[in-house]
Amino acid sequence: MPVVASVLRSYCPAPRVNLALSGTKSILPPGGNLWLFISSLLSTVLIVWLGLTGWTALCAESELAPGKPHYKLKLNLNEYSIFNAAYVDGLLKYGGSGDFKLEMAKEGNEVAWTVTIENPRIMELLGIFVGEKTIKLVQGLDPARLEPTEKIALETIKSLTKKLEEAQKNPVWDTVKVSGLVLEDGTNLLFQAQGEKLRLVGDRARELSAQRGIPLVAEGFIKLPGQFEPLRWLEKRLNTLELFVMSLCPFGQRAEISLYTFLAQPRNSVAPSFEIRYLFYKTQQDGKDTFISLHGEEEVREDLVQMAVRDYYPQFFQPYVMMRADNTRASWKKLAEQAGLQAADVAAVDNIISTQRGTMIQKEYDYATGHYGITDGSPSYVWESQPVADLRKLEAFKGMKESSEEACAK
Repeated sequence: MPVVASVLRSYCPAPRVNLALSGTKSILPPGGNLWLFISSLLSTVLIVWLGLTGWTALCAESELAPGKPHYKLKLNLNEYSIFNAAYVDGLLKYGGSGDFKLEMAKEGNEVAWTVTIENPRIMELLGIFVGEKTIKLVQGLDPARLEPTEKIALETIKSLTKKLEEAQKNPVWDTVKVSGLVLEDGTNLLFQAQGEKLRLVGDRARELSAQRGIPLVAEGFIKLPGQFEPLRWLEKRLNTLELFVMSLCPFGQRAEISLYTFLAQPRNSVAPSFEIRYLFYKTQQDGKDTFISLHGEEEVREDLVQMAVRDYYPQFFQPYVMMRADNTRASWKKLAEQAGLQAADVAAVDNIISTQRGTMIQKEYDYATGHYGITDGSPSYVWESQPVADLRKLEAFKGMKESSEEACAK
């Protein structure tokens, strides 16, 4: 017994534990000897939150250090009740502390209880705790005369045990993004990032051989020291800022003006390349995919105009965007002429946005979501192919005037 308690205590140094206790009603009717057992299981819901005060500083590691797996259990109320009771009994019996994250969501006509556990030792101990709870239950049963509620309890323990085993065999790993180069070392492919060389492993590793020497941003797993398992990657766009906006969003327009003004200032280094892209929401209408924008059809049309000017008349794009940011009510055709487009060019833009609407929006949407996972938030920033929250922390944008942190979003 002291060994179990020692293992439980050892996984985190001197944690602070907050316990929140609340009652819950039983969903099972009285049924003989098992009633006391079932009632005890459902009488308390324990949510254990481990406050990791000081843990971040103590356990800080390199971004290229192996990740830590976590384990997910999707349980029904009966399964969660037994899981929770076993967990509580284990803590009370052996001492120590532990944590798990609990989420509840309606799925169909039921409520699913999703438990996330980050420490593998806790998973091992849960097997012990649930085993002890099973023994206690079985000792109180008469195999020849099982009540309906006793059968439910046995089936619940059986399904909970199976889910614990499956979760332990199939841990969930968080992905990491690394920026670097693919190198070749004999028959091995390496990814050089942050001064370290990681051996490429996994199903997609060999695909990166064609990307040797090209700066990349890759996303994948680091499960073991010195190994990187890539899932997806894209070419790193050096010294390039991409701004994602909704064309009539005031915060997006403010960001456009701020960036154009800042980038026009004299500098000792090469000015970053600056590109503007547009955000759309995908929805369903009459069983088909359709795209909308936060500020309605007027904004969708304006997005299309700006995309067409950007792609077909790039020399007039910045003047048009600056004028639109300063005058949100003017006709786009009038602004386009003021920006320098000829009447024939304006007619061409009108034809493009009418005949190529679906293709243009789909391509823009796929770029934002497929490359960077951006689905909302105007403005959003991507620097050298990686999303960033605060441009002013980057060397290329130091000294830039502070802008609002507000954004247009659902």
